[in-house]
Amino acid sequence: MPFTGLSFLLLLQDLGISSYAASIASPACHDKGRTNQTIRWVDCHDRVPEPIEPVLNITGSTFVGDLPPNLFCGEMDVPMDYSKPFNAKHNNITIGFAMTRPSKRASGLVIYHAGGPGENAAAQIWASALNLSASFEGLEDFDVLAVNMRGIQFSNPLNLSSGVFFDDIPAFPSNEEEFKQYQAAMTKFYDAAIRDSTPPGIMEHVSSAEMVEDWESVRRALGYEKVNYAGVSYGTFVGLSYATSHPEVVDRFVLDAAIPHGMSFQDMVKFQVAAANRVVQRADAFCLNDTSCPFYGQGNGSVIKAWEAVLAQAEKSPIPAPSCLSNSTEISCISPVTPTDLRRNLDFLLRSESGFSLFNLALNQSLNGDASGIAYAPATDIRETVVSPLLCSDTKIDESIKTWDGFNNLTLNAKREGLDPFNIIYSQIWQLGLQCSVWPFDTSERTTLPTDLPIMWMTSDFDLNLPTELTTFSWQQAPNSTLVIRHGDEHTSILMPAPADAAGNVAREFIRTGFMPGSRDDAEVTIIAPGGERPPVPGAYEVPTGAIAGDF
Repeated sequence: MPFTGLSFLLLLQDLGISSYAASIASPACHDKGRTNQTIRWVDCHDRVPEPIEPVLNITGSTFVGDLPPNLFCGEMDVPMDYSKPFNAKHNNITIGFAMTRPSKRASGLVIYHAGGPGENAAAQIWASALNLSASFEGLEDFDVLAVNMRGIQFSNPLNLSSGVFFDDIPAFPSNEEEFKQYQAAMTKFYDAAIRDSTPPGIMEHVSSAEMVEDWESVRRALGYEKVNYAGVSYGTFVGLSYATSHPEVVDRFVLDAAIPHGMSFQDMVKFQVAAANRVVQRADAFCLNDTSCPFYGQGNGSVIKAWEAVLAQAEKSPIPAPSCLSNSTEISCISPVTPTDLRRNLDFLLRSESGFSLFNLALNQSLNGDASGIAYAPATDIRETVVSPLLCSDTKIDESIKTWDGFNNLTLNAKREGLDPFNIIYSQIWQLGLQCSVWPFDTSERTTLPTDLPIMWMTSDFDLNLPTELTTFSWQQAPNSTLVIRHGDEHTSILMPAPADAAGNVAREFIRTGFMPGSRDDAEVTIIAPGGERPPVPGAYEVPTGAIAGDF
């Protein structure tokens, strides 16, 4: 599909929007350390997001082919520390973004946050412009903006390249010695990132509070008085911060798969363990209709029985993983496989879109003495990535759970309440909390952010990343808001393709028209209007599996 690659000025002339674009600089503003910085539009050929590089078959640093005319790239200088005045030498970083823009005056501005934290939001804009994604279908008349979070590509990336601190340290510590080793490695990782990242001090200024003010800087420079917003996963945490700190600019906000403000860390861990148990049941339900499942035809509960058998086998004696490679130059996974490895990789496998098939196959192979499909793989670990600095800058960890006894106790809450029948114990939220237990900077207390704004909250029944209870908690703090529940699996709904796109279509229609939908309850979506009450999470076997439920 040929596109015309033009410079920004030629685009302005050809699209007839030079007068509109020329007005994007905002008046000078002096709150929160801002001055009247303006946007620098740059050639997108030099700003290809890393996730898009394989799609465009880039071998160098610049793409030399044609790009679509509605794709725009820019950057802006902002204060590193918004509590102080902007200073080009001593209080300045550069943030980068990508946009799709219509050829006529836009109907409004939509800010998109891709979650993570640390997902490359600009890549989603590129995917939309290149017709690789229908995520923003119906919003073609809007300016759709994705500002990359601080610390990643185009927005002052952190230097996290040391790559040596976690050799031979388990992803989920199972005793006090491993716990202390993990904390020591995490401390070394943070110290190196603080030392190696520039400008000095940047590691202390990568929180959602700075992200919100970066958005405000770009919004003002673009000349918009109001903002529409679509945020998924971690983007919900930042999005609610934006809405409550700048309610005067809020128009239509969609927050999809919430990380809640104010929920106790203990409850977040407990709910994720409960969600993992539900997703094991969903893998079992999937197997009932999947002829390729090794347990197909064995009836309800066959996958659960296999999981319990494999776990019991590993507890008796770790299971070999002969397909794992382990030498001085390459490590794909680690053998033999312990019960902790099984629990950790259950969580990993069931997060992926093809997870049910992979998980069921791996269970069957493990029953036959080969646990390679569910072995711990260091390449999948998130410890030494940008996730922990970005997340921990927003995550206050109670002193009582910074010790092994405190953290170990977290894993028992779900068991005590009968929410862990399959003995899963651990969760990724538990691991992330461990990473944050030695974060070297002060963070804000976890408090709820109640609001009367009419926000649309979205969730799916069997989300493992951010369990549906977390979104319910957030929605309950916003009495004028609407809750959209997608019946199915997987994380987030806005990006879900057909035929599981009913909830995403509801969200895009709300952003496009401004009309909040009324109540609805069918096999695909339940919508609960303000003042309504959410029913219990449906049983794992009550919701259809397959493509309609997001199982691809």
